[in-house]
Amino acid sequence: MSLEKEDIYYSFIKGDYYKTKETFIAPLTYDWSSYIEINYQTIYNEVIIHLNENEKHFFPYFSEDLVNTKGKWKSFGFYFWGLRADDSICDSFPKTIKILKTIPGIISASVSIMESDSEIKPHYGDTNAIHRCHLGLLIPASLPLTGFQVGYEKRCWEEGKLLIFNDGAYHKAWNQSPHRRIVLIFDVIRPQYMNQKFWICARVNSIILSQSLIQKNPYFFSFFKFRFPQYCLVVIVALYIKIFKSRRLWL
Repeated sequence: MSLEKEDIYYSFIKGDYYKTKETFIAPLTYDWSSYIEINYQTIYNEVIIHLNENEKHFFPYFSEDLVNTKGKWKSFGFYFWGLRADDSICDSFPKTIKILKTIPGIISASVSIMESDSEIKPHYGDTNAIHRCHLGLLIPASLPLTGFQVGYEKRCWEEGKLLIFNDGAYHKAWNQSPHRRIVLIFDVIRPQYMNQKFWICARVNSIILSQSLIQKNPYFFSFFKFRFPQYCLVVIVALYIKIFKSRRLWL
């Protein structure tokens, strides 16, 4: 893992132009990785029990354009770019949350489901300031049926093992098996950007908000393509979080 600082890339602001040689990161690069893998069974038990009893809580990913078939990619979140979900959600996963809290720099966590015959299209992530971590919970097949590609490198998830990658890099995923794939996803701020954690989260939250506004009214695209409105929205989101969401801030 490179600790060299580079310009922070944000997908909506700079467009799809981020190039990097960093694709997958060896899990042992992070000293907490073995602890997460050791606790795989605990996490698996909580997630599967909740899924079996509350599947209605799993919603299609908000950007359905990324999926080949609508409704095939579902998620359920505990933390989202620095903000904690409702207590009723987190309280359903006390052991998993306790484990996740041991990870320095964690800012997002969710459970992701890919149904059979599904594909997440190639795309750039929100920013290169994080490493995205996948813990395999239920993996129905290996390559070539089920897999994950970052840059030109293909790998498959393994149950109880971590896949860590630079989310800013071009990547895609697929599950052509007849069964669903389930992983725990969490994001950690890369060590060299740790002191910018709050503003990175505010920036990405503002980007997601602007994308949501554009989906509702395409007119907003011509507005947010300029830097000044983007940065104004970042400040507004940051103030909103500090004033109205401070009790849910998880940074």
